[in-house]
Amino acid sequence: MNAPPAPVVALAGVVKAFDHRPVLRGVDLRVERGRAVAILGANGSGKTTLLRLVAALTAPTRGTVALFGQPPGREMRRRVGMVPHESLLYDNLTVAENLRFFAGLYGLPAARAADALAQPALAPLAGRRVRVLSRGQRQQVNLTRALLHDPDLLVLDEPYTGLDVTAAARLTDVLRAERGRGRTLLISTHDLEEARALDAEVGVLLGGRLTELLSAHALDHARLAAWYRDGRR
Repeated sequence: MNAPPAPVVALAGVVKAFDHRPVLRGVDLRVERGRAVAILGANGSGKTTLLRLVAALTAPTRGTVALFGQPPGREMRRRVGMVPHESLLYDNLTVAENLRFFAGLYGLPAARAADALAQPALAPLAGRRVRVLSRGQRQQVNLTRALLHDPDLLVLDEPYTGLDVTAAARLTDVLRAERGRGRTLLISTHDLEEARALDAEVGVLLGGRLTELLSAHALDHARLAAWYRDGRR
Protein backbone atom coordinates (compact mmCIF):
# COMPACT_ATOMS: atom_id res chain seq x y z
CA MET A 1 0.00 0.00 0.00
CA ASN A 2 1.36 3.42 -0.97
CA ALA A 3 1.91 5.88 1.85
CA PRO A 4 -0.32 8.99 1.73
CA PRO A 5 1.40 12.09 0.33
CA ALA A 6 3.11 14.37 2.81
CA PRO A 7 1.25 17.58 3.61
CA VAL A 8 2.35 20.65 1.70
CA VAL A 9 2.93 22.50 4.99
CA ALA A 10 3.55 20.98 8.42
CA LEU A 11 4.44 23.14 11.43
CA ALA A 12 4.91 21.52 14.82
CA GLY A 13 5.40 23.42 18.07
CA VAL A 14 6.72 26.48 16.23
CA VAL A 15 7.93 29.33 18.40
CA LYS A 16 9.26 32.55 16.89
CA ALA A 17 10.72 35.26 19.08
CA PHE A 18 12.25 38.64 18.31
CA ASP A 19 14.59 40.11 20.93
CA HIS A 20 13.43 37.35 23.29
CA ARG A 21 9.80 38.41 22.81
CA PRO A 22 7.74 35.53 21.42
CA VAL A 23 5.35 36.35 18.59
CA LEU A 24 4.36 32.75 17.91
CA ARG A 25 4.06 30.50 20.96
CA GLY A 26 3.80 26.90 19.80
CA VAL A 27 1.98 26.90 16.47
CA ASP A 28 0.85 23.65 14.85
CA LEU A 29 -0.42 23.78 11.27
CA ARG A 30 -1.03 21.16 8.62
CA VAL A 31 -2.05 22.11 5.07
CA GLU A 32 -2.93 19.32 2.67
CA ARG A 33 -2.39 19.44 -1.08
CA GLY A 34 -4.94 21.39 -3.07
CA ARG A 35 -6.51 23.08 -0.04
CA ALA A 36 -7.02 26.76 0.63
CA VAL A 37 -6.20 27.89 4.17
CA ALA A 38 -6.64 31.42 5.51
CA ILE A 39 -4.86 32.62 8.64
CA LEU A 40 -6.96 35.24 10.39
CA GLY A 41 -5.85 37.56 13.14
CA ALA A 42 -5.80 41.13 14.32
CA ASN A 43 -2.98 43.46 13.31
CA GLY A 44 0.22 42.44 15.08
CA SER A 45 -0.99 38.90 15.78
CA GLY A 46 1.89 37.28 13.89
CA LYS A 47 0.25 36.45 10.56
CA THR A 48 3.15 37.79 8.48
CA THR A 49 5.70 36.03 10.67
CA LEU A 50 3.86 32.74 10.22
CA LEU A 51 3.76 33.11 6.44
CA ARG A 52 7.44 34.04 6.30
CA LEU A 53 8.24 30.83 8.19
CA VAL A 54 6.22 28.80 5.69
CA ALA A 55 7.95 30.52 2.77
CA ALA A 56 11.36 29.74 4.36
CA LEU A 57 12.21 33.44 4.59
CA THR A 58 12.97 33.07 8.29
CA ALA A 59 13.64 30.18 10.66
CA PRO A 60 11.75 29.23 13.82
CA THR A 61 13.25 29.87 17.23
CA ARG A 62 11.98 26.44 18.23
CA GLY A 63 9.88 23.77 16.61
CA THR A 64 9.91 22.35 13.09
CA VAL A 65 8.77 23.49 9.65
CA ALA A 66 8.42 21.06 6.75
CA LEU A 67 7.40 21.67 3.14
CA PHE A 68 6.24 18.69 1.09
CA GLY A 69 7.62 16.43 3.80
CA GLN A 70 11.11 17.95 3.70
CA PRO A 71 13.02 20.68 5.55
CA PRO A 72 12.54 24.01 3.74
CA GLY A 73 15.81 24.08 1.80
CA ARG A 74 16.53 25.61 -1.59
CA GLU A 75 14.76 22.92 -3.59
CA MET A 76 11.62 23.14 -1.47
CA ARG A 77 11.61 26.95 -1.66
CA ARG A 78 11.42 26.71 -5.46
CA ARG A 79 8.05 25.07 -5.05
CA VAL A 80 6.66 28.12 -3.23
CA GLY A 81 5.36 31.35 -4.77
CA MET A 82 5.21 34.29 -2.37
CA VAL A 83 3.10 37.44 -2.65
CA PRO A 84 4.19 39.60 0.31
CA HIS A 85 2.18 42.51 1.66
CA GLU A 86 4.73 44.90 0.18
CA SER A 87 5.28 44.55 -3.56
CA LEU A 88 8.55 43.06 -4.79
CA LEU A 89 8.22 44.81 -8.14
CA TYR A 90 10.63 47.50 -9.30
CA ASP A 91 8.75 50.78 -9.70
CA ASN A 92 10.97 52.24 -12.40
CA LEU A 93 10.79 49.17 -14.65
CA THR A 94 7.89 48.36 -16.93
CA VAL A 95 5.67 45.39 -16.27
CA ALA A 96 7.38 43.49 -19.09
CA GLU A 97 10.85 44.33 -17.75
CA ASN A 98 9.84 43.19 -14.25
CA LEU A 99 8.51 39.85 -15.44
CA ARG A 100 11.53 39.21 -17.66
CA PHE A 101 13.82 40.05 -14.73
CA PHE A 102 12.09 37.67 -12.33
CA ALA A 103 11.90 34.94 -14.96
CA GLY A 104 15.69 35.25 -15.25
CA LEU A 105 16.08 34.97 -11.47
CA TYR A 106 14.13 31.71 -11.57
CA GLY A 107 16.29 30.47 -14.45
CA LEU A 108 13.28 30.41 -16.76
CA PRO A 109 13.32 31.02 -20.51
CA ALA A 110 12.22 34.44 -21.74
CA ALA A 111 9.23 32.73 -23.32
CA ARG A 112 7.74 32.19 -19.85
CA ALA A 113 7.50 35.95 -19.28
CA ALA A 114 6.20 36.43 -22.82
CA ASP A 115 3.44 33.90 -22.20
CA ALA A 116 2.44 35.69 -19.00
CA LEU A 117 2.38 39.04 -20.78
CA ALA A 118 0.11 37.61 -23.47
CA GLN A 119 -2.73 37.22 -20.96
CA PRO A 120 -5.59 39.59 -21.92
CA ALA A 121 -5.52 41.32 -18.53
CA LEU A 122 -1.74 41.91 -18.62
CA ALA A 123 -1.09 42.73 -22.27
CA PRO A 124 -2.32 46.36 -21.96
CA LEU A 125 0.02 46.89 -18.99
CA ALA A 126 3.20 45.43 -20.49
CA GLY A 127 4.81 48.76 -21.43
CA ARG A 128 3.71 50.71 -18.38
CA ARG A 129 6.05 51.44 -15.51
CA VAL A 130 4.99 49.85 -12.23
CA ARG A 131 4.98 53.18 -10.42
CA VAL A 132 1.94 54.37 -12.40
CA LEU A 133 -0.16 51.26 -11.82
CA SER A 134 -3.16 51.18 -9.51
CA ARG A 135 -3.05 49.00 -6.41
CA GLY A 136 -5.18 46.39 -8.17
CA GLN A 137 -2.99 46.35 -11.29
CA ARG A 138 0.16 46.14 -9.20
CA GLN A 139 -1.25 43.20 -7.25
CA GLN A 140 -2.18 41.51 -10.52
CA VAL A 141 1.41 41.78 -11.75
CA ASN A 142 2.78 40.74 -8.36
CA LEU A 143 0.66 37.59 -8.46
CA THR A 144 1.79 36.84 -12.01
CA ARG A 145 5.40 37.20 -10.86
CA ALA A 146 4.80 34.70 -8.04
CA LEU A 147 3.31 32.19 -10.49
CA LEU A 148 6.02 32.42 -13.14
CA HIS A 149 7.86 29.33 -11.92
CA ASP A 150 4.65 27.30 -11.53
CA PRO A 151 4.85 26.78 -7.74
CA ASP A 152 2.87 24.08 -5.96
CA LEU A 153 2.19 26.35 -2.97
CA LEU A 154 1.09 29.98 -3.24
CA VAL A 155 1.54 32.09 -0.09
CA LEU A 156 -0.17 35.50 0.02
CA ASP A 157 0.13 38.04 2.82
CA GLU A 158 -2.97 40.28 3.10
CA PRO A 159 -3.50 40.18 -0.69
CA TYR A 160 -6.81 42.06 -0.63
CA THR A 161 -5.55 45.12 1.24
CA GLY A 162 -6.22 48.34 -0.67
CA LEU A 163 -8.17 46.69 -3.49
CA ASP A 164 -11.48 48.09 -4.68
CA VAL A 165 -14.49 45.82 -5.10
CA THR A 166 -13.75 45.05 -8.74
CA ALA A 167 -10.08 44.25 -8.16
CA ALA A 168 -10.92 42.12 -5.11
CA ALA A 169 -13.45 40.10 -7.11
CA ARG A 170 -10.89 39.63 -9.89
CA LEU A 171 -8.29 38.41 -7.36
CA THR A 172 -10.79 35.94 -5.90
CA ASP A 173 -11.53 34.57 -9.38
CA VAL A 174 -7.82 34.11 -10.08
CA LEU A 175 -7.14 32.39 -6.76
CA ARG A 176 -10.11 30.07 -7.14
CA ALA A 177 -8.89 29.17 -10.63
CA GLU A 178 -5.38 28.45 -9.33
CA ARG A 179 -6.83 26.19 -6.66
CA GLY A 180 -8.87 24.47 -9.37
CA ARG A 181 -5.58 23.66 -11.10
CA GLY A 182 -4.43 21.84 -7.96
CA ARG A 183 -2.37 24.62 -6.44
CA THR A 184 -2.36 24.91 -2.63
CA LEU A 185 -3.17 28.34 -1.19
CA LEU A 186 -2.16 29.85 2.14
CA ILE A 187 -3.21 33.44 2.77
CA SER A 188 -3.33 35.82 5.70
CA THR A 189 -6.23 38.18 6.23
CA HIS A 190 -8.22 39.95 8.90
CA ASP A 191 -11.46 39.66 6.90
CA LEU A 192 -13.60 36.53 7.24
CA GLU A 193 -15.48 37.31 4.02
CA GLU A 194 -12.27 37.02 2.00
CA ALA A 195 -11.77 33.52 3.38
CA ARG A 196 -15.38 32.60 2.67
CA ALA A 197 -15.05 33.78 -0.94
CA LEU A 198 -12.24 31.26 -1.41
CA ASP A 199 -14.13 28.44 0.39
CA ALA A 200 -11.09 28.30 2.65
CA GLU A 201 -10.44 26.63 5.93
CA VAL A 202 -9.49 29.17 8.57
CA GLY A 203 -7.25 29.24 11.59
CA VAL A 204 -7.17 32.21 13.95
CA LEU A 205 -4.02 33.48 15.63
CA LEU A 206 -4.76 34.37 19.24
CA GLY A 207 -2.02 35.22 21.70
CA GLY A 208 0.60 33.65 19.47
CA ARG A 209 -1.26 30.36 19.12
CA LEU A 210 -3.33 29.05 16.21
CA THR A 211 -6.80 27.59 16.59
CA GLU A 212 -7.72 24.37 14.86
CA LEU A 213 -8.73 24.77 11.23
CA LEU A 214 -12.42 24.96 10.45
CA SER A 215 -14.51 25.95 7.44
CA ALA A 216 -14.79 29.70 6.95
CA HIS A 217 -18.54 29.18 6.57
CA ALA A 218 -18.70 27.57 10.03
CA LEU A 219 -17.25 30.65 11.75
CA ASP A 220 -19.50 33.67 12.29
CA HIS A 221 -18.48 37.27 12.76
CA ALA A 222 -19.72 37.48 16.36
CA ARG A 223 -17.66 34.48 17.42
CA LEU A 224 -14.58 35.82 15.63
CA ALA A 225 -15.00 39.26 17.20
CA ALA A 226 -15.25 37.65 20.64
CA TRP A 227 -12.04 35.72 20.02
CA TYR A 228 -10.26 38.91 18.97
CA ARG A 229 -11.61 40.76 22.01
CA ASP A 230 -11.03 38.10 24.65
CA GLY A 231 -7.93 36.46 23.22
CA ARG A 232 -9.25 32.97 23.76
CA ARG A 233 -11.01 30.29 21.71
